[in-house]
Amino acid sequence: MVCWRRAFTLTELLVVIALLTVLTALLLPVYTLSRRGAQRTVCISHLRQIGLAVRMYRDDYGELPPYLSAVRIYLNEDGVFVCPVDPLQGQHRVEATIGDAFRLEGNHYLPSGVSYTYVPNWAIARQLGWWQPGPPYGEGKWGELTPLSECHWHWARQFNPAWQRDRITQARGWILILTLNGAVRKIRAEIPPESFSPADYR
Repeated sequence: MVCWRRAFTLTELLVVIALLTVLTALLLPVYTLSRRGAQRTVCISHLRQIGLAVRMYRDDYGELPPYLSAVRIYLNEDGVFVCPVDPLQGQHRVEATIGDAFRLEGNHYLPSGVSYTYVPNWAIARQLGWWQPGPPYGEGKWGELTPLSECHWHWARQFNPAWQRDRITQARGWILILTLNGAVRKIRAEIPPESFSPADYR
């Protein structure tokens, strides 16, 4: 008895490949969005942990830390200082510019690196009266709603010390902001520091 096996024709193979291509095209954006959402959630969790550590530091020393990673003694792991979206994973070699005392410290103080900027060390934040030159930095201009730390990696791919000048033309997306009270809010990156107000938080 002869057993015939029927093979796929070229047309059937092309149809299957086309269907797989369409399914991939439909599912890839969904996967990308869910992945970005998960990364943002991790980043927000990190910022909240840092905010809690800063509050404990303030309770113990009566002032803000001189730089962000100084609160690591209150945290279980150094990875909290790294945003999962940061392409360099906190390994930034940033020199302190005139007026900016390591706004982004990178791996200057902490070998494992820091992805988040420290607003009290941002020259323009002091010029605009958000914080006084420190240490100590005093009370923030908007009290507990004053920005303490920022994560730019959800819209930027590299750190630019002149962000405050080019933000209007080049920035697109959201900045995550840790406020003095430990809350994490977001604000449009297009808003220049001169126009900043806590009313812009989302």
